[in-house]
This record gives sequence, structure tokens and C-alpha cells, in this order.
Amino acid sequence: MSDITAFKKALAIVPKCAGSLSFGGSILVAYDIVHDDKKRKSIFHRIMLGLSVFDTIASAVNIFSTWPTPKGTEGVFLASGTTATCTAQGFFNEFGNMTTPLYSASLCVWYLMFLKYGWKEKDCRKYEFAFHVVPIVVGLSMAVVGLPFDLYNNAGYLCWYASFPIECEGSACTRGKLAGTFQYIHYGIIWSAIIFVTYAMISIYLAVRRQEGRAIRRLSILSNTSRRKSKAVACQATMYVCALYLTWLFTTVSFTKGTELR
Repeated sequence: MSDITAFKKALAIVPKCAGSLSFGGSILVAYDIVHDDKKRKSIFHRIMLGLSVFDTIASAVNIFSTWPTPKGTEGVFLASGTTATCTAQGFFNEFGNMTTPLYSASLCVWYLMFLKYGWKEKDCRKYEFAFHVVPIVVGLSMAVVGLPFDLYNNAGYLCWYASFPIECEGSACTRGKLAGTFQYIHYGIIWSAIIFVTYAMISIYLAVRRQEGRAIRRLSILSNTSRRKSKAVACQATMYVCALYLTWLFTTVSFTKGTELR
């Protein structure tokens, strides 16, 4: 245990705290939707329910943090599991973390249809299945593909796509030889979704602002007192997009620098 630094201990403990808060928040959102008849019939709230369910999965992975890592793994604090538990955590880690940002993209598609293009709820309902099928199928596919390639190994403070032994290359790896390739695919999909969300939010803001401009010209309302709606949209969109960037920027930078928080 002498090689366990304070930093590595923090990596094992901090995700449990952050994951618990996220888990609790997602459970409350899901509970609120499930127990409200009106919300259950709303496309928006059903997308939010899906997002909350998969965020709950991702949060649970963080709560477990290093526990599922095989016992005795060098430099990993609180490692208490086996290869099987590490594989299970890696599977749900990829499933939850891949599906959640894609659900955010689905939510933005609904916003575009409803707010920018003026679709009615009944019109959007025809395509609602895609809002759920695409995130789930992509997330599940990325999770399943890791199983036959033995991609799920200790990646620092939890199990994910990683080579084993750590930092091995080619034939020296006994597991996870293709981990690096799938890491690039993983982040490529996620950042594509984030870029789309950014575009969608800017597009929605501009559409609302144009609507206000037409109303101002038609009703001769002073522009400095009638931009409340676009300002509210801008504020909400900024917070929504910033949350995604803050969530994924740190892990992406760690990955590109090759540290993987080890």
C-alpha cells in the first residue's frame, strides 16, 4: 500500500461523492416524471426520463469507482474486485456515459422541431422512437463491442477501455489491445453530439430572437424591453452547453495527454 499516494486515494473517493449527488438528482427527476400523468404523456419529459435513467447508471459507476478493480492492482486504492467485476463496471460505464450525451442531442432535436420549426406535439410524436432508439442502440453497441475484445480493464479510478498490463503495446498486452482505437471512437461520438448540441442551442436562440424582432416591428414595442424571451433562452442554452463542456472536457484532456488519471 506504500505506493498509494494521496492523489490516488482522492481519485477513489471523490467520484463516490460526486456520483452520489448525481445519482440522487437523476432519481428525483425520474421519480417526478413517472409519478406525474401529464409529464408521462409529454415527449420532452419522456426524453428527460431516458436521460435520467442512463445518467443514473453512469453515476452508479462513479459511486463504485475503484471497488470493482481486481484486488491487488498496483497503485489503485480500495481495489476489491475481480476481472469479472471490472468487466461489468466497464460495460455499464460505457453504456451509461455514451447514451447520456446522445440523449442530450435527442433533446436538442426536439427543441429544434418544437421551438425553431414550430412542430406540434402530435407531429413530433411520429418520430419520438428515434429520440430513444438512437442513443440506446449506439450506447449499447459501444458497450457490447468491448466484451469480445477484452477492452474493460482498470483505467485509473474505474474500469473502462484500457490495455492490460497498463501502458502495454501490441503483443505485450494480454487484454485490451484495441482499447486506444475504441477510446478515439468513444470521444469522437460524444464530441460530435456536443458540437451538435452547441449548434442547436445557437440556432434556437437566433430563431427566438428573429421571432421577437418581427413582434417588435409589428407592435412597435421598444426593443430594450421586449427581448426577455431571447435573453432567457440564451441564458438557459449557455448553462446547458457549459454543463456538457465541463463534464467532458476534463476527461477528454486527460485522455489526449495519455494520463488516463493513472
